[in-house]
Amino acid sequence: MRKKNKKPVVTGNNSRTNPNKSEGSPNFSGQHFLHNKRAVCDLIETAKITKKDVIIEIGAGLGAITLPLAEKARMVIAFENDAAYVQKLIGKVEGESNIKIVHGDFMRGYLPREPFCVVSNIPFSITTPILRKLLEDPSTPLQRAAIILEIGAAKRFTSSVMTNPQLLSWRMRYDMELVQTLPPSYFSPPPKVECCILSIWRKASPEVPCRYGAFFTGLAEWGLRNPKLPFGEAFSTVFTPPQLKHLASRLGIDRDKPVSTLNEREWGVIFQTMLDHVPSYRWPKTSHNQKRKRD
Repeated sequence: MRKKNKKPVVTGNNSRTNPNKSEGSPNFSGQHFLHNKRAVCDLIETAKITKKDVIIEIGAGLGAITLPLAEKARMVIAFENDAAYVQKLIGKVEGESNIKIVHGDFMRGYLPREPFCVVSNIPFSITTPILRKLLEDPSTPLQRAAIILEIGAAKRFTSSVMTNPQLLSWRMRYDMELVQTLPPSYFSPPPKVECCILSIWRKASPEVPCRYGAFFTGLAEWGLRNPKLPFGEAFSTVFTPPQLKHLASRLGIDRDKPVSTLNEREWGVIFQTMLDHVPSYRWPKTSHNQKRKRD
């Protein structure tokens, strides 16, 4: 049984909204609140929460997910940027010692230094910035996540055809899976498109060690500069012809295979081959490093 506090912990005061804003005000953030209890249970079950876990919830609203999360987790850190919702949420979670309400913008907030998970029905309008904040830095101790987002975005994140080097870098460290679809009627206000639960799990053995993250990003940006290029042509300035022939044989692929259809394991083999057999001066640099050099 959890200990009860008289008042919940509330931090931050960075809301950009009017504290007197009513629930009927326009939804500027792209937030569609989940009200189906079965879907809430499915979302939490997807993340396999235990009593040892610290959970971040992004866009807590009125606590439909917050309170069930607190039943299973050690601590729930609930971000909410709307002052009106924060006040209502405070009343709902009063007495819960393992819920910390952060009144502020998640994108400006700090992530825990200890391992954490994310369970959230995120604002759809900032899906990619949220995932970038969670996944971009290899040292961020995110362990797993269950996130509700638009199904079109989830299909892009889980596609077998890879055209985005940033997404590829994320997937070298995390497994992503579209778990189940959710109809618009489960939300208020209902979105115009179907939604889904996306699971994100940190790989026990990532394809690329964290310390090599920037070097892999350089290779990914170079290899996917034109996703339609065949494998052999995409990497012709990185590897010698004999190396390319050996790589294709080792991977069991044709040199004409489009580079965008390579999977994470194949990218891992290509990257390790570059580390082992290609002089470092020939390694592709990230666009960030190239820009810094010009500046």
